[in-house]
Amino acid sequence: MTKIYFDNGSTSYPKAPGVANAMTQLIEQGAFNINRGNYEGAYEVAERVFETRELLANMFGAEKSKQVIFTPGITYSLNYVIKGLLKAGDHVLVTGLEHNAVMRPLHQMIEKGVSYEVIPTDREGMIRSSDVEKLIRKETKAVIVLHASNVCGTIVPIEEIGQICKKYGLFFVVDTAQSAGTLPINMKEANIDFLAFTGHKGFLGPQGIGGFLISERLDKELTPLIAGGTGSISDSFEMPVTLPDKYESGTMNLPGIIGLHASLDYIQKTGLQKIHQKKMELTKYLLDGLKEFPD
Repeated sequence: MTKIYFDNGSTSYPKAPGVANAMTQLIEQGAFNINRGNYEGAYEVAERVFETRELLANMFGAEKSKQVIFTPGITYSLNYVIKGLLKAGDHVLVTGLEHNAVMRPLHQMIEKGVSYEVIPTDREGMIRSSDVEKLIRKETKAVIVLHASNVCGTIVPIEEIGQICKKYGLFFVVDTAQSAGTLPINMKEANIDFLAFTGHKGFLGPQGIGGFLISERLDKELTPLIAGGTGSISDSFEMPVTLPDKYESGTMNLPGIIGLHASLDYIQKTGLQKIHQKKMELTKYLLDGLKEFPD
């Protein structure tokens, strides 16, 4: 019996061609670590990590690859910005569609004096950008939204909301868990200050690797939540202030990054539009098939 996988909203399957092989090669051919040792194998892996940042920066329209920060995933990334940016008295706007990766850390911040308000949705789960502007207060600091909902399929108008954030000088945070690798996203065009991404969904990569892209404006305001070794300025107890080291303490998930590199390379060569078209064809095939069954 043929197995059909329906849980892509949770994690993609199958992964992109070459992902498993790239990760296996790294583990089998040497236990390399970057920024810690000066030898050929480490330099080769460091170059691959740099290339992965470049692929992500190009995909999301970032100006520089150093804006790309690696984390275990979107949940970690959102905790970075929610707990590293917000302070007592700050107000935040979110949608009623948000994942607990936003709502739980934001709920914790209530004890720190942070407040939030929910942007209303209509009966179909759609967000109107005009409703965002109505809820802005003088103490509003950021707007946090998901780009696409895995529950109701809503696509949030991030370009319109980004223009409102720019108008009022608010930080704009976007969760791309369900859209990265499926829908085109440009940080500059949408005025995004913090874009959280994961590797294991639309990017067709492995679990446990993700990250965020950060604007220069937000970087000046954000406090690193994790401190430790970075392989740079090791003679100082102060955290580096330069990107990406400022937010990347500890040993990196190199197998995950190498796997993500392979999946991003596949997406770049295949084309985002072609992959999206294939998904729509499969969806239509499924829906047409369901019509054959009686009610």
